[in-house]
Amino acid sequence: MTHKSRSIISLVVISLTGLFFTTPVQAKTRLLVNCFLPPQHFLCREVLPEWKKSVEAATEKRVVINIPAKSMSPPPAQLESVLNGVFDGALQFNGFITEQVVGPRISMTPFTAVADSEVMSMALWRTYEKFMADKNEYQGVQLLGLFAAPGADFFSTTNTPITTLDDLKSRKMWALPGAPAELLKTLGTPVVSTPAVGMNEIISHGVVDGHVGAPSNEVVAFNVLPYSKSVTRTRQKIFSPGFSFFVSDAKWKAISPQDQQAILAVSGEAFSRMAGATWWKHEQEALKKIDEKIQVLEADPAFEAEMIKASQPFIDAWIKQAEAKGIDGKTALQFYQDTINELVQ
Repeated sequence: MTHKSRSIISLVVISLTGLFFTTPVQAKTRLLVNCFLPPQHFLCREVLPEWKKSVEAATEKRVVINIPAKSMSPPPAQLESVLNGVFDGALQFNGFITEQVVGPRISMTPFTAVADSEVMSMALWRTYEKFMADKNEYQGVQLLGLFAAPGADFFSTTNTPITTLDDLKSRKMWALPGAPAELLKTLGTPVVSTPAVGMNEIISHGVVDGHVGAPSNEVVAFNVLPYSKSVTRTRQKIFSPGFSFFVSDAKWKAISPQDQQAILAVSGEAFSRMAGATWWKHEQEALKKIDEKIQVLEADPAFEAEMIKASQPFIDAWIKQAEAKGIDGKTALQFYQDTINELVQ
């Protein structure tokens, strides 16, 4: 055998050795995570990108997160779209999945909310972990976080502030669908109810005499502050929108146990707190603008007490729904409120 032949054979052996014995590179798992809000919203441009950064660092980019430039499905259809494989993960307003999810809607019961969305979001996750995690409400998906928006206040678009129950009953109000609108209706208040994106059209045209249900940052963002004359702030808030964050079970199971644990370490309460803190940052900026533009009143305790009493049937209804799911709703609600109070101090 010639020297040239031996060299060729050696190269072939080396090549085959590399082919069969090189340590394989672990394939990346890509998660397509949708944000149903406009691209400029801070949940899309701050919260999800921050989580993406944390996950990719924790998994050394074995798991890569992709966020579409704009939403791939309408807001109500986030859970359905994940289950149908349109995308792998999503944020979902809990008001759109009332049939599937009862427990986490604890944060949306009237007058259980406060202003600070960071503490509410932490309390919500802890309450879920303690009372709801074993009830399997999120079938088909892996829950990675829960968070609550800042609680809403009472805005007047007339020169008369809303300071009593009679003030509220005597005017037509825009209210967010759900608990705010239904509660006002039971009080005898005429209500016009649309999603928050539709509030400007109603309020700017003078259709109503006040509005309630949207956090202050949305009052500013949807440009209804110029039509508002005063705001009455209660300590416990009439309503706080609640949200879930999840990925599909099928995609979750494709991730290695090691990387699942890495993702969970930056999700759960860590994600819930980060989302709530980001919202609270933007809410505080909005509150400052409101303080500079319109009259601000602290609600009379008697007015707040009357509103809380009027809201009790809605709370009782949630407790009954929770019990049907095997959740001790009354104890969970007390734990949620106690945790909020502890964290606020």
